[in-house]
Amino acid sequence: MKRKSLLLIMVMIVTMVLSACGGKDSSESAASGAEGGQSKQKVKLSILAWNNESEMKPVLEGFQKKYPHISFDFQFAPPVKDYISKLQTMLLSDSATDIFMIAAENRNEIIDGGHAIDLTDYPFMDVMLDSNKPMLSKDGRTYAFTQNGWVGGWFYNKALFEKAGITELPETWDEFIAVCLKLKEAGIVPIYDTMQDLTQIHSALYGNMVLSQDPDFDEKIFAGEKTFADGWTEVFKVWKRDLIDTKILTSDMIGLTGDQVESEFALGNVAMFFSGPWVMDKLTQVPDLDFGVMGLPGFEKGQSYYVGAPGVGFAVNSKTKNKEEALLFLEYLSTEEGLQLFYEGTNLIMTAKGFEAEVHPALQNAYEEGLMQGRIYLPMVTWPRYQEALRNQFVVSTQDMAVGKITPEEAVQAIDKKFIEMESY
Repeated sequence: MKRKSLLLIMVMIVTMVLSACGGKDSSESAASGAEGGQSKQKVKLSILAWNNESEMKPVLEGFQKKYPHISFDFQFAPPVKDYISKLQTMLLSDSATDIFMIAAENRNEIIDGGHAIDLTDYPFMDVMLDSNKPMLSKDGRTYAFTQNGWVGGWFYNKALFEKAGITELPETWDEFIAVCLKLKEAGIVPIYDTMQDLTQIHSALYGNMVLSQDPDFDEKIFAGEKTFADGWTEVFKVWKRDLIDTKILTSDMIGLTGDQVESEFALGNVAMFFSGPWVMDKLTQVPDLDFGVMGLPGFEKGQSYYVGAPGVGFAVNSKTKNKEEALLFLEYLSTEEGLQLFYEGTNLIMTAKGFEAEVHPALQNAYEEGLMQGRIYLPMVTWPRYQEALRNQFVVSTQDMAVGKITPEEAVQAIDKKFIEMESY
Protein backbone atom coordinates (compact mmCIF):
# COMPACT_ATOMS: atom_id res chain seq x y z
CA MET A 1 0.00 0.00 0.00
CA LYS A 2 2.82 2.30 0.91
CA ARG A 3 4.54 1.40 -2.34
CA LYS A 4 1.40 2.27 -4.33
CA SER A 5 1.08 5.59 -2.51
CA LEU A 6 4.72 6.38 -3.13
CA LEU A 7 4.37 5.48 -6.81
CA LEU A 8 1.28 7.66 -7.12
CA ILE A 9 3.07 10.59 -5.53
CA MET A 10 6.03 10.18 -7.92
CA VAL A 11 3.72 10.09 -10.94
CA MET A 12 1.99 13.25 -9.74
CA ILE A 13 5.34 15.02 -9.29
CA VAL A 14 6.56 14.03 -12.76
CA THR A 15 3.27 15.17 -14.27
CA MET A 16 3.52 18.54 -12.52
CA VAL A 17 7.13 19.00 -13.72
CA LEU A 18 6.22 18.13 -17.28
CA SER A 19 3.25 20.48 -17.16
CA ALA A 20 5.44 23.27 -15.86
CA CYS A 21 8.00 22.68 -18.60
CA GLY A 22 5.30 22.54 -21.18
CA GLY A 23 3.80 25.74 -19.84
CA LYS A 24 7.18 27.40 -19.90
CA ASP A 25 7.80 26.29 -23.47
CA SER A 26 4.37 27.51 -24.46
CA SER A 27 4.98 30.85 -22.79
CA GLU A 28 8.34 31.24 -24.50
CA SER A 29 6.81 30.24 -27.81
CA ALA A 30 4.01 32.72 -27.33
CA ALA A 31 6.48 35.44 -26.40
CA SER A 32 8.54 34.61 -29.44
CA GLY A 33 5.43 34.65 -31.56
CA ALA A 34 4.43 38.00 -30.10
CA GLU A 35 7.84 39.41 -30.93
CA GLY A 36 7.60 37.99 -34.41
CA GLY A 37 4.17 39.52 -34.73
CA GLN A 38 5.51 42.88 -33.63
CA SER A 39 8.32 42.71 -36.18
CA LYS A 40 5.74 42.03 -38.87
CA GLN A 41 3.68 45.09 -38.09
CA LYS A 42 3.29 47.42 -41.04
CA VAL A 43 6.07 49.98 -41.22
CA LYS A 44 6.52 52.83 -43.69
CA LEU A 45 10.18 53.65 -44.16
CA SER A 46 10.94 57.14 -45.47
CA ILE A 47 13.90 57.80 -47.77
CA LEU A 48 15.26 60.99 -49.30
CA ALA A 49 17.47 59.87 -52.19
CA TRP A 50 19.31 61.59 -54.98
CA ASN A 51 18.83 58.63 -57.26
CA ASN A 52 15.37 59.05 -58.73
CA GLU A 53 12.53 56.58 -58.23
CA SER A 54 13.02 54.76 -61.53
CA GLU A 55 16.68 54.15 -60.65
CA MET A 56 15.83 52.95 -57.14
CA LYS A 57 12.78 50.91 -58.18
CA PRO A 58 14.54 47.52 -58.64
CA VAL A 59 16.18 47.52 -55.22
CA LEU A 60 13.09 48.92 -53.45
CA GLU A 61 10.89 46.24 -55.00
CA GLY A 62 13.43 43.52 -54.18
CA PHE A 63 13.49 44.61 -50.54
CA GLN A 64 9.69 44.69 -50.31
CA LYS A 65 9.42 41.16 -51.72
CA LYS A 66 11.65 39.97 -48.91
CA TYR A 67 10.03 42.16 -46.26
CA PRO A 68 6.41 42.70 -47.37
CA HIS A 69 5.46 44.40 -44.10
CA ILE A 70 7.74 47.35 -44.94
CA SER A 71 6.65 49.96 -47.48
CA PHE A 72 8.38 53.15 -48.58
CA ASP A 73 7.70 56.85 -48.50
CA PHE A 74 10.17 57.61 -51.27
CA GLN A 75 11.30 61.19 -51.84
CA PHE A 76 13.76 62.49 -54.40
CA ALA A 77 15.77 65.69 -54.73
CA PRO A 78 18.27 66.17 -57.56
CA PRO A 79 21.93 66.51 -56.61
CA VAL A 80 23.81 68.40 -55.55
CA LYS A 81 22.53 71.82 -54.50
CA ASP A 82 18.82 70.97 -54.37
CA TYR A 83 19.41 67.79 -52.40
CA ILE A 84 21.66 69.43 -49.81
CA SER A 85 19.22 72.30 -49.37
CA LYS A 86 16.17 70.08 -48.95
CA LEU A 87 17.86 67.74 -46.49
CA GLN A 88 19.23 70.64 -44.45
CA THR A 89 15.75 72.16 -44.20
CA MET A 90 14.31 68.83 -43.07
CA LEU A 91 17.02 68.29 -40.46
CA LEU A 92 16.54 71.77 -39.01
CA SER A 93 12.79 71.20 -38.70
CA ASP A 94 13.09 67.65 -37.30
CA SER A 95 11.25 66.29 -40.32
CA ALA A 96 14.11 64.40 -41.95
CA THR A 97 13.48 60.97 -43.42
CA ASP A 98 14.53 57.71 -41.76
CA ILE A 99 17.22 57.25 -44.40
CA PHE A 100 19.08 59.97 -46.28
CA MET A 101 22.30 60.42 -48.20
CA ILE A 102 25.63 61.73 -46.96
CA ALA A 103 27.82 63.28 -49.64
CA ALA A 104 31.17 65.01 -49.56
CA GLU A 105 29.34 68.33 -49.63
CA ASN A 106 27.32 67.77 -46.43
CA ARG A 107 29.27 65.18 -44.46
CA ASN A 108 30.69 67.59 -41.87
CA GLU A 109 27.35 69.24 -41.15
CA ILE A 110 25.57 65.90 -40.73
CA ILE A 111 28.25 64.15 -38.69
CA ASP A 112 29.10 67.14 -36.49
CA GLY A 113 25.40 67.80 -35.96
CA GLY A 114 24.82 64.27 -34.70
CA HIS A 115 22.20 63.63 -37.36
CA ALA A 116 23.38 60.15 -38.43
CA ILE A 117 23.87 56.86 -36.61
CA ASP A 118 27.42 55.52 -36.31
CA LEU A 119 27.47 52.48 -38.62
CA THR A 120 31.10 51.48 -38.11
CA ASP A 121 30.56 48.21 -36.25
CA TYR A 122 27.60 46.80 -38.17
CA PRO A 123 28.56 43.62 -40.10
CA PHE A 124 27.21 44.89 -43.42
CA MET A 125 29.88 47.60 -43.39
CA ASP A 126 32.49 44.91 -44.11
CA VAL A 127 31.26 44.89 -47.72
CA MET A 128 32.19 48.55 -48.14
CA LEU A 129 35.48 49.26 -49.87
CA ASP A 130 37.97 50.62 -47.33
CA SER A 131 39.05 53.44 -49.65
CA ASN A 132 35.43 54.65 -49.78
CA LYS A 133 35.15 55.08 -46.02
CA PRO A 134 37.18 58.27 -45.37
CA MET A 135 34.73 60.45 -47.31
CA LEU A 136 31.91 59.27 -45.04
CA SER A 137 33.84 59.19 -41.78
CA LYS A 138 35.19 61.32 -38.98
CA ASP A 139 37.70 60.36 -36.29
CA GLY A 140 37.77 56.80 -37.58
CA ARG A 141 33.99 56.28 -37.34
CA THR A 142 31.87 55.78 -40.46
CA TYR A 143 28.33 57.17 -40.71
CA ALA A 144 27.07 56.01 -44.11
CA PHE A 145 27.20 52.96 -46.37
CA THR A 146 28.16 53.19 -50.02
CA GLN A 147 28.59 50.33 -52.44
CA ASN A 148 29.78 52.32 -55.43
CA GLY A 149 32.19 54.89 -56.77
CA TRP A 150 31.96 57.03 -59.84
CA VAL A 151 33.96 58.56 -62.61
CA GLY A 152 32.70 61.05 -65.15
CA GLY A 153 33.83 63.05 -68.14
CA TRP A 154 32.62 64.55 -71.40
CA PHE A 155 29.63 62.71 -72.85
CA TYR A 156 29.80 63.35 -76.57
CA ASN A 157 27.36 62.67 -79.42
CA LYS A 158 29.19 60.69 -82.10
CA ALA A 159 26.70 61.60 -84.85
CA LEU A 160 27.13 65.33 -84.21
CA PHE A 161 30.90 64.96 -84.21
CA GLU A 162 30.66 63.22 -87.58
CA LYS A 163 28.31 65.89 -88.90
CA ALA A 164 30.89 68.56 -88.04
CA GLY A 165 33.65 66.57 -89.73
CA ILE A 166 35.38 65.57 -86.49
CA THR A 167 36.99 62.19 -87.05
CA GLU A 168 39.36 61.99 -84.08
CA LEU A 169 38.90 62.75 -80.40
CA PRO A 170 40.98 65.65 -79.04
CA GLU A 171 44.08 64.63 -77.12
CA THR A 172 45.13 68.05 -75.81
CA TRP A 173 43.32 71.08 -74.41
CA ASP A 174 44.03 73.12 -77.55
CA GLU A 175 42.62 70.33 -79.72
CA PHE A 176 39.55 70.21 -77.48
CA ILE A 177 38.90 73.93 -77.94
CA ALA A 178 39.40 73.49 -81.70
CA VAL A 179 36.75 70.74 -81.68
CA CYS A 180 34.33 73.02 -79.83
CA LEU A 181 34.86 75.82 -82.34
CA LYS A 182 34.45 73.42 -85.27
CA LEU A 183 31.13 72.24 -83.84
CA LYS A 184 30.05 75.83 -83.40
CA GLU A 185 30.95 76.66 -87.02
CA ALA A 186 28.79 73.73 -88.14
CA GLY A 187 25.80 75.25 -86.32
CA ILE A 188 25.99 72.78 -83.45
CA VAL A 189 26.01 73.84 -79.79
CA PRO A 190 29.34 72.45 -78.53
CA ILE A 191 28.74 72.32 -74.76
CA TYR A 192 26.09 72.87 -72.15
CA ASP A 193 27.11 73.65 -68.58
CA THR A 194 24.60 74.89 -65.99
CA MET A 195 27.28 76.69 -63.93
CA GLN A 196 25.01 75.99 -60.95
CA ASP A 197 27.68 74.06 -59.10
CA LEU A 198 31.44 73.98 -58.73
CA THR A 199 31.68 72.86 -62.33
CA GLN A 200 33.29 69.60 -63.29
CA ILE A 201 35.15 71.43 -66.05
CA HIS A 202 36.94 73.47 -63.39
CA SER A 203 37.65 70.36 -61.34
CA ALA A 204 39.23 68.45 -64.23
CA LEU A 205 41.22 71.52 -65.30
CA TYR A 206 42.52 71.88 -61.76
CA GLY A 207 43.49 68.21 -61.82
CA ASN A 208 45.39 68.73 -65.06
CA MET A 209 47.05 72.02 -64.18
CA VAL A 210 47.72 71.66 -60.46
CA LEU A 211 47.28 68.19 -59.01
CA SER A 212 49.28 66.52 -61.77
CA GLN A 213 52.30 68.47 -60.49
CA ASP A 214 51.41 68.54 -56.78
CA PRO A 215 48.83 65.98 -55.58
CA ASP A 216 48.90 67.47 -52.05
CA PHE A 217 48.05 71.02 -53.10
CA ASP A 218 44.60 71.05 -51.44
CA GLU A 219 46.12 69.83 -48.20
CA LYS A 220 48.61 72.70 -48.34
CA ILE A 221 45.81 75.24 -48.82
CA PHE A 222 44.02 74.08 -45.67
CA ALA A 223 47.30 73.95 -43.76
CA GLY A 224 47.91 77.62 -44.58
CA GLU A 225 50.92 76.91 -46.79
CA LYS A 226 49.16 77.86 -50.04
CA THR A 227 46.12 79.91 -51.03
CA PHE A 228 43.27 79.23 -53.42
CA ALA A 229 44.71 82.01 -55.57
CA ASP A 230 47.96 80.06 -55.87
CA GLY A 231 46.17 77.09 -57.39
CA TRP A 232 42.99 78.34 -59.02
CA THR A 233 43.89 81.66 -60.68
CA GLU A 234 45.37 80.09 -63.81
CA VAL A 235 42.51 77.57 -63.96
CA PHE A 236 39.96 80.37 -64.00
CA LYS A 237 41.99 82.34 -66.55
CA VAL A 238 42.08 79.40 -68.97
CA TRP A 239 38.37 78.68 -68.44
CA LYS A 240 37.37 82.28 -69.12
CA ARG A 241 39.74 82.85 -72.03
CA ASP A 242 39.02 79.62 -73.90
CA LEU A 243 35.37 78.94 -73.06
CA ILE A 244 33.67 82.22 -72.06
CA ASP A 245 35.46 84.72 -74.28
CA THR A 246 35.03 82.42 -77.29
CA LYS A 247 31.32 82.03 -76.45
CA ILE A 248 31.61 78.27 -76.35
CA LEU A 249 29.94 78.71 -72.97
CA THR A 250 27.39 81.51 -72.65
CA SER A 251 25.80 83.17 -69.65
CA ASP A 252 22.29 82.09 -70.65
CA MET A 253 23.26 78.52 -69.71
CA ILE A 254 23.22 79.55 -66.05
CA GLY A 255 19.45 79.04 -65.88
CA LEU A 256 19.56 75.45 -67.15
CA THR A 257 19.00 72.45 -64.87
CA GLY A 258 20.86 69.18 -65.03
CA ASP A 259 17.74 67.41 -66.32
CA GLN A 260 17.38 69.96 -69.11
CA VAL A 261 20.97 69.47 -70.19
CA GLU A 262 20.55 65.69 -70.25
CA SER A 263 17.36 66.01 -72.28
CA GLU A 264 18.96 68.39 -74.77
CA PHE A 265 21.83 65.95 -75.23
CA ALA A 266 19.42 63.04 -75.67
CA LEU A 267 17.53 65.03 -78.31
CA GLY A 268 20.73 65.78 -80.21
CA ASN A 269 20.61 69.51 -79.53
CA VAL A 270 24.05 69.75 -77.94
CA ALA A 271 27.24 67.85 -78.72
CA MET A 272 28.75 67.50 -75.24
CA PHE A 273 28.06 67.82 -71.54
CA PHE A 274 30.10 66.87 -68.50
CA SER A 275 28.47 64.25 -66.28
CA GLY A 276 28.79 60.88 -64.60
CA PRO A 277 27.38 57.35 -64.65
CA TRP A 278 24.05 58.38 -63.13
CA VAL A 279 22.88 59.52 -66.59
CA MET A 280 23.63 56.18 -68.25
CA ASP A 281 20.22 54.66 -67.58
CA LYS A 282 18.45 57.60 -69.22
CA LEU A 283 20.78 57.85 -72.21
CA THR A 284 20.89 54.14 -72.99
CA GLN A 285 17.11 54.14 -73.36
CA VAL A 286 17.21 56.74 -76.15
CA PRO A 287 16.83 55.02 -79.54
CA ASP A 288 19.73 55.51 -81.97
CA LEU A 289 21.73 57.70 -79.58
CA ASP A 290 25.37 56.79 -80.13
CA PHE A 291 27.57 58.40 -77.50
CA GLY A 292 30.92 58.03 -75.84
CA VAL A 293 32.72 59.42 -72.79
CA MET A 294 36.14 61.05 -72.78
CA GLY A 295 38.23 62.87 -70.21
CA LEU A 296 39.14 66.53 -70.20
CA PRO A 297 42.39 66.65 -72.22
CA GLY A 298 45.47 68.12 -70.61
CA PHE A 299 47.96 70.50 -72.16
CA GLU A 300 50.08 67.55 -73.21
CA LYS A 301 48.92 64.28 -74.74
CA GLY A 302 48.16 61.49 -72.31
CA GLN A 303 47.20 63.84 -69.47
CA SER A 304 43.41 63.64 -69.58
CA TYR A 305 41.68 64.11 -66.24
CA TYR A 306 38.26 63.03 -65.04
CA VAL A 307 36.01 63.84 -62.13
CA GLY A 308 35.18 61.11 -59.66
CA ALA A 309 34.81 60.05 -56.05
CA PRO A 310 33.31 57.41 -53.79
CA GLY A 311 29.56 57.24 -54.20
CA VAL A 312 27.26 59.03 -51.78
CA GLY A 313 26.32 56.93 -48.77
CA PHE A 314 23.06 55.79 -47.22
CA ALA A 315 22.78 57.05 -43.63
CA VAL A 316 20.24 56.38 -40.87
CA ASN A 317 18.67 59.35 -39.13
CA SER A 318 19.71 59.40 -35.48
CA LYS A 319 16.15 60.42 -34.56
CA THR A 320 14.38 57.75 -36.59
CA LYS A 321 11.59 55.75 -34.97
CA ASN A 322 12.23 52.93 -37.44
CA LYS A 323 15.89 52.21 -36.70
CA GLU A 324 15.55 48.43 -37.00
CA GLU A 325 13.87 48.64 -40.40
CA ALA A 326 16.27 51.32 -41.66
CA LEU A 327 19.28 49.19 -40.74
CA LEU A 328 17.58 46.21 -42.35
CA PHE A 329 17.41 48.15 -45.62
CA LEU A 330 21.11 49.05 -45.46
CA GLU A 331 21.90 45.42 -44.71
CA TYR A 332 19.87 44.40 -47.77
CA LEU A 333 21.81 46.87 -49.91
CA SER A 334 25.00 45.01 -48.94
CA THR A 335 23.73 41.57 -50.01
CA GLU A 336 24.49 40.06 -53.40
CA GLU A 337 20.85 40.48 -54.40
CA GLY A 338 20.68 44.07 -53.18
CA LEU A 339 23.94 44.98 -54.89
CA GLN A 340 22.81 43.46 -58.18
CA LEU A 341 19.43 45.22 -58.14
CA PHE A 342 20.99 48.56 -57.20
CA TYR A 343 23.45 48.17 -60.07
CA GLU A 344 20.69 47.24 -62.53
CA GLY A 345 18.69 50.33 -61.59
CA THR A 346 21.46 52.90 -61.44
CA ASN A 347 24.21 51.61 -63.75
CA LEU A 348 26.68 53.00 -61.23
CA ILE A 349 30.17 51.56 -60.92
CA MET A 350 29.96 49.10 -58.05
CA THR A 351 32.93 48.91 -55.69
CA ALA A 352 31.57 46.54 -53.03
CA LYS A 353 33.94 43.78 -51.97
CA GLY A 354 33.32 40.50 -53.76
CA PHE A 355 30.88 41.95 -56.26
CA GLU A 356 31.68 42.04 -59.95
CA ALA A 357 29.67 44.21 -62.30
CA GLU A 358 30.35 45.12 -65.87
CA VAL A 359 31.26 48.69 -66.71
CA HIS A 360 29.24 50.11 -69.57
CA PRO A 361 31.42 50.19 -72.72
CA ALA A 362 30.99 53.96 -73.00
CA LEU A 363 32.55 54.35 -69.54
CA GLN A 364 35.35 51.83 -70.00
CA ASN A 365 38.06 54.39 -70.79
CA ALA A 366 36.93 56.63 -67.93
CA TYR A 367 37.06 53.62 -65.62
CA GLU A 368 40.50 52.47 -66.76
CA GLU A 369 42.21 55.83 -67.38
CA GLY A 370 40.49 57.84 -64.67
CA LEU A 371 39.17 55.81 -61.74
CA MET A 372 41.75 53.02 -61.74
CA GLN A 373 44.69 55.36 -62.44
CA GLY A 374 43.63 57.89 -59.82
CA ARG A 375 43.26 60.70 -62.36
CA ILE A 376 40.01 61.87 -60.79
CA TYR A 377 39.18 64.86 -58.64
CA LEU A 378 36.24 66.24 -56.72
CA PRO A 379 37.00 69.20 -54.43
CA MET A 380 34.36 68.33 -51.85
CA VAL A 381 36.11 65.04 -51.17
CA THR A 382 39.57 66.49 -50.56
CA TRP A 383 38.53 69.73 -48.85
CA PRO A 384 38.50 68.81 -45.15
CA ARG A 385 36.17 71.62 -44.02
CA TYR A 386 33.81 74.39 -45.16
CA GLN A 387 32.86 72.40 -48.26
CA GLU A 388 29.42 73.90 -48.64
CA ALA A 389 30.44 77.51 -47.93
CA LEU A 390 33.36 77.28 -50.35
CA ARG A 391 31.28 75.52 -52.99
CA ASN A 392 28.68 78.28 -52.83
CA GLN A 393 31.38 80.93 -53.24
CA PHE A 394 32.83 79.05 -56.22
CA VAL A 395 29.38 79.08 -57.83
CA VAL A 396 29.00 82.83 -57.27
CA SER A 397 32.50 83.51 -58.59
CA THR A 398 31.96 81.30 -61.65
CA GLN A 399 28.68 82.95 -62.57
CA ASP A 400 30.06 86.44 -62.00
CA MET A 401 32.93 85.64 -64.36
CA ALA A 402 30.52 84.23 -66.93
CA VAL A 403 28.52 87.47 -67.06
CA GLY A 404 31.65 89.64 -67.11
CA LYS A 405 31.12 91.09 -63.66
CA ILE A 406 34.53 90.14 -62.26
CA THR A 407 37.94 88.94 -63.46
CA PRO A 408 39.47 85.53 -62.69
CA GLU A 409 41.78 87.21 -60.18
CA GLU A 410 38.83 88.80 -58.39
CA ALA A 411 36.94 85.51 -58.46
CA VAL A 412 39.72 83.70 -56.61
CA GLN A 413 40.24 86.58 -54.19
CA ALA A 414 36.59 86.19 -53.17
CA ILE A 415 37.15 82.49 -52.49
CA ASP A 416 40.22 83.16 -50.35
CA LYS A 417 38.25 85.82 -48.49
CA LYS A 418 35.46 83.31 -47.78
CA PHE A 419 38.00 80.78 -46.54
CA ILE A 420 39.58 83.31 -44.15
CA GLU A 421 36.12 84.31 -42.96
CA MET A 422 35.22 80.68 -42.20
CA GLU A 423 38.53 80.12 -40.40
CA SER A 424 37.83 83.06 -38.09
CA TYR A 425 34.62 81.57 -36.69
